[in-house]
Amino acid sequence: MTAQDKEIAQLHDNIVEDVKGIFEKYMSIIGLDVPENNEETAKSKLLYIMKDAITQIEEEESID
Repeated sequence: MTAQDKEIAQLHDNIVEDVKGIFEKYMSIIGLDVPENNEETAKSKLLYIMKDAITQIEEEESID
């Protein structure tokens, strides 16, 4: 395991927490801004957007 691998492994939990925080932040915003909010639909659509963002980053950074 390289030094870079060790550093990334140590950051794993922080990254997961950050991503969950972003998800919760936008779910909260949706809940406040949309009175007739369907939480399951909102979750699904928000996760789609987040996955799309990761795909865009992969494409921009030429990551396989």
